[in-house]
Amino acid sequence: MPYSQARYWMLGVIAVILVGFWPSYWATVTDVPWQFHAHGVAASLWVSMVTVQCWTSQSKRQLDLHRAIGKASLFLFPFLTAGLAAIINRQSQNWLAGEPLHLLYGPSFMLGTMVAMAAYVIVFYRAMKFRRKVWVHAGYMLSTPLILLESPLSRAGGFFFPPWHVTGPADFPKVMASIEWSMAIELVIIAIIWWRVGDRAKPFLVTAALIAVEMLAMGFAGDVALIRNLDTVIAHMPAASVVLTGFLIGAATSWFGWQAGKRPVVGPVAAQPA
Repeated sequence: MPYSQARYWMLGVIAVILVGFWPSYWATVTDVPWQFHAHGVAASLWVSMVTVQCWTSQSKRQLDLHRAIGKASLFLFPFLTAGLAAIINRQSQNWLAGEPLHLLYGPSFMLGTMVAMAAYVIVFYRAMKFRRKVWVHAGYMLSTPLILLESPLSRAGGFFFPPWHVTGPADFPKVMASIEWSMAIELVIIAIIWWRVGDRAKPFLVTAALIAVEMLAMGFAGDVALIRNLDTVIAHMPAASVVLTGFLIGAATSWFGWQAGKRPVVGPVAAQPA
């Protein structure tokens, strides 16, 4: 089976998530807004699911379990996109309220999360569509943890790398720099995968292109008037409608991806005339 070492990589991803989000989420889990829980629970379940899939894919005796968990991902994915929509909702509310960090980067954060959601939709749809092509399917599924790794990676890096360390509002410009550099690290990881497995890593190149779009969007589109106006519009929308939209996008992705990957139905062969 492909990417036999991916299970260890996923353990590293979990470690980065735990360290990066410890101060802002895990250590204050009872005091954070509900949008953080919507995203945090769904994303944690998704990363755990991908990790288990990495282990079960390496044993023929566990392939039935692997397939069963894969089908369960169809039901989990709408909650993943709904959680991202909840974060977009919260980011827009913070932008409207004038929260200092979001006053500086709010539209960039919103647009980056939107691009990340679109990236998840594209990658998961293709993972389901090509689920019978083992290397392609594995590449797309393993791409999903990369899409938002920049968030915990930039936070964790701040604990050990002084140029990323934020102690107050004066350091807020470091936040965007650390995010952009973290996405650059994601691209380096993809380059290493490509170097190791060659053309079989093409799904990761799709993910790399999407990450590059997110980098550009966050770095240059935050001051565009249209984006800022959109942020304000979303902030005034009912939270339930924003989250429901995210859920429906995820549900549609699961449905159409599963349908696209079905085996073609072969009709009965017509009898030939004597």
